[in-house]
Amino acid sequence: MELKAHFSDLHKVIIGHLEQAETEIIGAIAWFTDRDIFDVLCRKAQSGVKVAIALIGDEINQGRGGLNFQRLENLGGQVIFLPPGSRDEPTMHHKFCVIDGLTVINGSYNWSHKARSNDENIMVATDAAAFAAKYLAAFEGVAARAGQGSFVIADTDAARRRLEMIRNLIMLGEEADVAQQLGKLRPVAEVLQLERIIDALDNGEYRLALEAIETYLRRATAIVVAGQYEIPRLRLQLEALELRLESITDEKAELERRLITFNRRHDDALGGLIQRVLQARAVHARLLANANTQDAESAAAEAAAEEAERAYEEYAEQHEELQHTEPLPRLDAEAEQELKQLYRKSCRLCHPDKFGDDMKERAHTVFVELQAAYRSNDLAWLREIHDTLKAGGLPDARSHTLGEVESLRAAIAELEYAIARLVAELRELQASDAIRMMTAAGATEADWPVFFECRRKDLETQLERIEQDIHALQTEETVTP
Repeated sequence: MELKAHFSDLHKVIIGHLEQAETEIIGAIAWFTDRDIFDVLCRKAQSGVKVAIALIGDEINQGRGGLNFQRLENLGGQVIFLPPGSRDEPTMHHKFCVIDGLTVINGSYNWSHKARSNDENIMVATDAAAFAAKYLAAFEGVAARAGQGSFVIADTDAARRRLEMIRNLIMLGEEADVAQQLGKLRPVAEVLQLERIIDALDNGEYRLALEAIETYLRRATAIVVAGQYEIPRLRLQLEALELRLESITDEKAELERRLITFNRRHDDALGGLIQRVLQARAVHARLLANANTQDAESAAAEAAAEEAERAYEEYAEQHEELQHTEPLPRLDAEAEQELKQLYRKSCRLCHPDKFGDDMKERAHTVFVELQAAYRSNDLAWLREIHDTLKAGGLPDARSHTLGEVESLRAAIAELEYAIARLVAELRELQASDAIRMMTAAGATEADWPVFFECRRKDLETQLERIEQDIHALQTEETVTP
């Protein structure tokens, strides 16, 4: 499974993946008003792709001026509307789409024009059949709530009631009527673990079937009383949040690694020249301060000189430190790809926000080491960390281990907070001057030398002009009595 977080042009990203659909598009989106996305779904349905979407049946989706969902149904698509509930408590919060059973798109983004201007993000999981299957099952649950019968619905409450009917029929001696009820259970037998009951009924072993039904009903009743029916839904929600966390972490780590690499290459190419420019600026500012005798202007000139001298000293120290640091390895395309893949796989195994308090500190220690290896382009170190984790260094994340409703809800709230914090950090990084410069330099390291050469010429021009100004000031001091 490959994960990718997206933060801009989200409707275009969604459309790009929808356009690639070959067999089916299944989605549950709380609110859907984006006509561009809707037109893609219509074209896909018309071409024979199975399209099924579930929406909240409120004024946003069904009011005047909304999308013509009848058009999609006329083209062979299926549109399911759920009761709206209230504004504060809508009946559905889903925002996911499954394409060809392999690609999952989910996140905070509704398919609406308003969402285009919101600060939203999505995650795209590709080659993710197992993860997609969980969302397809979630869609089946949504469809069942709306009374749609086009999907095989694993509705535990319905199955429990049907088993009660079969039990009563057997106890009344009306075994001939069991077959009709049994036919309703067969499609969900594997999902709900009813095989033993169905085998006994098929073989006419009604006493054995009654015992198995009683055992199943007692367990199902205990589960309902304890609220355990929510666990699969909450686990899926937590797993989706864990994957979103991983994808955003990957995005931030890759941006930071590229920035570190860019800064090192930039310093190697231009550090000495930048230091000379800053030194010349400091000398020029000091000469101006010394030459200024008027009180008001003198104070401003002195402050400017001190700032220029401070900038020069700080940069000189930074440049000196980088020059004595171990050179950053240069990776070819194959090594670069392996580095990224190993980091993503390792991050999935040890991200500290995926674990409870008992394991968080240990995971954090490994995660810090992982980040250091990635940022330093140390492929050998990263291989070692990944091999250790793969051998069973840490247990499964909470989405696979928690079994209580309240603990799952607490983990979900904690992870939502962690994701919001991480997104804010990533947004701040993306908006920084350093990232803007790196972006201007080019998309890959191979593009940077051209940018560096252009900067070199500009810096040399600046240095020449400042040195001329310094010479003029020094000459003026010499001739002034």
